[in-house]
Amino acid sequence: MTGGAPSTILAPMRYATLVVNRLRANEPFRPGAGPNGGDFFLPWRQLRERFAADGVELNTRDVNAGREVEFELHLNAQRGVSHPFSYAYLYEDPIVRPINGNIVELARYRKIFTSNEDLVDGEHVLPLDYPNDLTPRDVPTFKERDLFCVLIASNKALLHPHPRNLHHRRVEAIRFFEEHAADRFTLFGPGWDIPPVQPGHLGRIVKRLNEWKRRIDPQAPPAFPSWRGTINRKHEVLDRARFSICYENSRGSPGYISEKIFDCLTSGCVPVYIGTSHSKPPIPEDCFIDGDQFKSGHELLAYIERIDAGHFAMYQAGIREFLASPQARRFTNAHWCETLVTAILADLQQA
Repeated sequence: MTGGAPSTILAPMRYATLVVNRLRANEPFRPGAGPNGGDFFLPWRQLRERFAADGVELNTRDVNAGREVEFELHLNAQRGVSHPFSYAYLYEDPIVRPINGNIVELARYRKIFTSNEDLVDGEHVLPLDYPNDLTPRDVPTFKERDLFCVLIASNKALLHPHPRNLHHRRVEAIRFFEEHAADRFTLFGPGWDIPPVQPGHLGRIVKRLNEWKRRIDPQAPPAFPSWRGTINRKHEVLDRARFSICYENSRGSPGYISEKIFDCLTSGCVPVYIGTSHSKPPIPEDCFIDGDQFKSGHELLAYIERIDAGHFAMYQAGIREFLASPQARRFTNAHWCETLVTAILADLQQA
């Protein structure tokens, strides 16, 4: 018998598949691979690490080829669910992605996770908000910000027209500020060099025609004069801005609130928010400006112009208090990861 410490026998790795659009080669876990510098994929990287802590290796489908896969996790509901242990996190609201509200399609999953309170039943469909990186950090003060008001969004509209679409409200806000406060407003995001995109399939066709015209004459003035192009990370702009016109893509289902308002809060930028179908979003009123309270752009502009350094500091104090509170935890990456891992592994164990 030889001496030395006894060897440790490791449990065999279990494999699971993540289905995110058509991404391959573990791209959702690669830093910098996603939109806005990869911030969109940060929760998925952290989820992979959290599953690994329990002996589960999460990969894209091509990486798991030839392996025995214990379960699949889908970003948004998919058609043709084949694995008997399939789970889904519904990132998009049914207004944007109708299958995410299709009861027949959702019934094919073992468990569904969503912020959509209309679907949550506490058993098959569990509540889970959008994940956000709410790590506290120092942010510039009122006087350290060189941009008065900004809007960061893509020039896009819903493929399926819907009365709760909010893209036209963004366009109205942009046009108002360009006309009445051009020196105090800046627009960022893809696609604003062409006219506003309209909803529906016809809108997509017109968009392509406008993009084609733009390529032919790239020196033509952009359709929106306030546009300053795309950005790598939202914080690059929001750290400089005092206010941000922060409208969701739509007034989604009850519980719908995306990363847009949290991007502003973590930068210490005061959002002018419209979007939730709640009477109020589940965020304290001293953290944001309710855009629905204003009858016109003139009222909104007059209001934010009256906010001085002291008032702005009060908003920032409210934001810091909220982000550090237990009430904010439900919106964090950590809570999102823990909820998914705990619920899925418990369901597998009970099967």
